[in-house]
Amino acid sequence: MAYRNIIVTRNIGISVHNYQLVIGNEDMCVPLEDINCLVLEHAGIMISSGVLQRLSENGCLVYICDEKHLPSTVVLPMARHSRHFKMLTAQLAVTKPRQNRIWQQIVKQKIANQAMCLKLCGKKNADQLYNMTKKVQSGDKTNVEAQAAALYFKSLFGNDFTRGDDNGINAALNYGYSILRGHISRSIVCYGFEPSLGINHHSQLNNFNLADDFIEPYRAIVDYFVYTQLHMEEGKELSKEMRYQLVDIVNYDMDIHGEKHVIHHAIDKMVASYNSILMGNKDELEIPELIELERHNYE
Repeated sequence: MAYRNIIVTRNIGISVHNYQLVIGNEDMCVPLEDINCLVLEHAGIMISSGVLQRLSENGCLVYICDEKHLPSTVVLPMARHSRHFKMLTAQLAVTKPRQNRIWQQIVKQKIANQAMCLKLCGKKNADQLYNMTKKVQSGDKTNVEAQAAALYFKSLFGNDFTRGDDNGINAALNYGYSILRGHISRSIVCYGFEPSLGINHHSQLNNFNLADDFIEPYRAIVDYFVYTQLHMEEGKELSKEMRYQLVDIVNYDMDIHGEKHVIHHAIDKMVASYNSILMGNKDELEIPELIELERHNYE
């Protein structure tokens, strides 16, 4: 199982030799099969299309970051599923009532994970959020998701916190969300889904609506990690060391049906369960629950 996440932060060349990714003049050599994702943070990094092809063949994600070090582009392995048309047909055939029920399940677990985050962080209003999960209707017609978010973020980061502000906390959250979104997008593509066909997100300008649906229950682990591990006080900027930590977040565990799963495997299970729903073999998504932070033990 690929588990290594690599960040390159300086002007350097990247090549492939003997099934190894070579960074610089053999400063670092990593077997391709061990690489989960590669993050390119410097505009002067030299990498060829041939290297990108080899990385894609091994299922590796490649993130290209902007001048603020936030992932702005993701290179995904494509055409890894042999029955893409079958999956596309199933996506187009799903009924609105079924989409609404799936979205209800996603929103309920998202809010439950937010409540658990508050509880684990010793914050107030966790019980209030848990109670809000009971009010989520099919399709979340009353927009309980937004009501919960308004209470949640102020409970976690303080009454003066706003998600739209330009500060270190939001930079860390956005970075972590981008990392998860890329991993979810990879899984969606590998399972043969058309990523632009979402469950609740339907923007014509978004090629990854489905990823933006599936990411919702995972956001709380980024919030939990940022609050407990990065200690982003007011005025503190997102450092290189913090970005290293956030890239590694996919190696932490979440819970599905009482069993711990490393996040990138939990993502695959959730996407696979969506496949089973569309094929008529399952009624509900397998959505992970937030637990105390624990890095996965690869044995």
